[in-house]
Amino acid sequence: MRVKVQLVICADDEGTDTIHEVAVLEKDCQRIEQLGLTLAEAKQLLTRLQQHVVAQQASVFVTTRSHCEACGIRLQRKEETTRVLRTLFGTVRLPSPRFYHCQCQMHTATTFRPLTELLSASTTPELLFLETQWASLISYGLTARVLKDFLPLDETLTATTVQNHALAVAQRCEEELREEFA
Repeated sequence: MRVKVQLVICADDEGTDTIHEVAVLEKDCQRIEQLGLTLAEAKQLLTRLQQHVVAQQASVFVTTRSHCEACGIRLQRKEETTRVLRTLFGTVRLPSPRFYHCQCQMHTATTFRPLTELLSASTTPELLFLETQWASLISYGLTARVLKDFLPLDETLTATTVQNHALAVAQRCEEELREEFA
């Protein structure tokens, strides 16, 4: 049996829906171990879904900021690089264009990257939360291994990464507490 998984992204303006083929799975159904998705198939499916959804969201965000807020003209593009975002369901590489500011208003910088406004960090809060939660219960190395076993995380997640993320979250919490009691 062949199973085809598609993602349909509906336009907000009642425009054309976008259909992405996420996966095509060849599945037998002769034994119990063949029923349903394997962990590897589920991780692959989640990774591909995440890539499409995040890419679409980032694209819409950049598009909304590609026109001057004051006069409405389309901004001139200078260049485009790639930005990496680590999520709970895999690492996503996003195109990050750089635009020139419109000359109808004064700006401190000549250019800007809209995606920088959206991506204040390279790791999503949800992934940081899980890393920190698990790191509070077991060692950093085991945390990295367990998360990679069950989630479609790339191989760059190491004990040191988990330790650095846990430390950053703890420092942010301490700063918030200081501000609260100041």
